[in-house]
Amino acid sequence: MMALIGVLLLASISGAVIWKRNGDKLLFRERGWALVILTIGTLLIIARLFHLPIPNPTDAIKALTGPIYRPIIAWIEEDTLKR
Repeated sequence: MMALIGVLLLASISGAVIWKRNGDKLLFRERGWALVILTIGTLLIIARLFHLPIPNPTDAIKALTGPIYRPIIAWIEEDTLKR
């Protein structure tokens, strides 16, 4: 529980620094993206603290490209078996 409080406290402090630094220079888009990335990172750290399953990025890529490469691999294997 202390680790969760520490993560949230550090994320809040980092967010405040990002908000203040980029707000003074009128860098609204940079401030927004930095806070989005900080939020995603904080959520990933919290998920690891609670031992939640975090999907592997390569599994997502494999799921997206699976329908494309499976027929190609079957076609190549079929072609090599004919030779």
